[in-house]
Amino acid sequence: MAVPDLERKFLDEGGGGYCFEHNTLFATALGDLGFSSVLLLARVRIGPPALWVRTHMVLRVPIDGDPWLADVGFGGLGLLEPIPLRDGAVSDQGGARYALRREGLAWVLSMRDRAGEHDLYEFPEDPQTVADIEVANHYTSTHPSSIFRRVLTIQRTTRDERIVMRGDAIVRFRDGVSTEEPLDGSRLRAVAWELFGVRLPATPLLCELDKRS
Repeated sequence: MAVPDLERKFLDEGGGGYCFEHNTLFATALGDLGFSSVLLLARVRIGPPALWVRTHMVLRVPIDGDPWLADVGFGGLGLLEPIPLRDGAVSDQGGARYALRREGLAWVLSMRDRAGEHDLYEFPEDPQTVADIEVANHYTSTHPSSIFRRVLTIQRTTRDERIVMRGDAIVRFRDGVSTEEPLDGSRLRAVAWELFGVRLPATPLLCELDKRS
């Protein structure tokens, strides 16, 4: 994840990525502005706790002496702005309310919308080395069970609406409400371009190849 490669991928080629790439580039930009970010690894709270793995990267950023959680790479329902890293902190963003709480040695970020409240991820505050990040990134990008190998995900976020293409569905989140519509697999590449401005290759995608194997 060399920064020049990320700059070329995101800024020059208009490509996308996931948390390790987005937050690495964001941390670099913050550093250029005089902010010193600390890299942390989080466990996404999906499925049974025994399967939670530290495969998400977030940033702890001190602002005027107080720590903040910054995360530009979680996805369609993630934070849009930083939130104070303190127990009980809440922040209303893009139709959702985010809250931080302590559970033992870990912080837990939750999100509430009109459907209810659920946890997004947990993370301790022990700083991670560049090697720690590389190991987690390698697992996320290469392990056969990784969601990023099995499901194509593209998303676009604005202040008014979040749109996510995930697998065979389009999910729209607006004013605290999520709606879902099926996606015809034959129109996958056309929809990626129409909704997100992403031009997918005509050759088979990794997730399509994995389905065939």
